[in-house]
Amino acid sequence: MSSATTTANETTSEDRSNQSSPDGLADVLEQMKANTDGDQVTLEDTLDALDSRSFGPLLLVPAIMAVSPIGAIPGMSIVTGCVLMLIAVQMIFSSGRPWLPQRLLDFSFSRETFAKGIDKSMPWAKWLDGYTDRRMEMITQSPFHYVIAAIIAFLALLFIPLAFLPFAVAIPGTAIALFALGMTVRDGLLVITGFLVSCAAIGVTIYAWPF
Repeated sequence: MSSATTTANETTSEDRSNQSSPDGLADVLEQMKANTDGDQVTLEDTLDALDSRSFGPLLLVPAIMAVSPIGAIPGMSIVTGCVLMLIAVQMIFSSGRPWLPQRLLDFSFSRETFAKGIDKSMPWAKWLDGYTDRRMEMITQSPFHYVIAAIIAFLALLFIPLAFLPFAVAIPGTAIALFALGMTVRDGLLVITGFLVSCAAIGVTIYAWPF
């Protein structure tokens, strides 16, 4: 009886975990918008909006913010780059929810601008979700996720110099978003696409250096 109760509790816990985990990019955007309120939104608010401990969604939030119209907010590229790099590094060494400096988490911006950016991003998010599926899942899991994390950390580092070039952050940001979405929905094809976009990001950085 005790064993059956334990099994039932574990199943319930898993079900709750699955319910809170986003199903795709559009779902991530919807949760970010629905679960935040007030005139100002902090980076911590957006991460907490997903109620997820998985690295995929946690990486996806700042990546989306970097490549969407929200990225036009002054300082957003630097902040999201630092957050992505810290999460990716901790993804290599830890399985728990990553630690982030409170100063980064307290970075705030207008919720109106935030909501408008999500609304503008929603059509292409739904379009992309239409092409995602569970494919080549092994690429999204261990040991490959260590390689993905290392590449994400390097791409996030590129945010700092590329932040001074108009829209340049969108290239490494897109690569990171593809990696993160691939890990979230277990789509290895998206991860492979992320690798290809990463090569483009490195090429743009080399071409643009020095500014």
